[in-house]
Amino acid sequence: MEFLTGFAGSLIPFLLILTVLVFVHELGHYWVARRAGVRVEVFSVGFGPELFGWNDKHDTRWKVSAIPLGGYVKMYGDADPASATSEGLEEMTPDQKAVSFHYKSVKQRIAIVA
Repeated sequence: MEFLTGFAGSLIPFLLILTVLVFVHELGHYWVARRAGVRVEVFSVGFGPELFGWNDKHDTRWKVSAIPLGGYVKMYGDADPASATSEGLEEMTPDQKAVSFHYKSVKQRIAIVA
């Protein structure tokens, strides 16, 4: 029983620290993407089902998800997790291309991903 108490006592602080680190890390991607003119669709801390969230004035969905072991920032035009070029990009309007991750310069994309 002492093991479980010690484990739980270590797990909660670990998850709290990890959540803060993930938030700051993903905020860096978000901040650079927004400065580059990319529309950010989702900012998530955690994976899996959404526990709660809200939309901001830029229509970004900010959410906290059930599995607190990471996070992600989903940018407009970024259809899959590997950031591979998705089908349908050719059909975008000039306004959509202006806010799409895939239509930014190589330097901008490197900065966003780094």
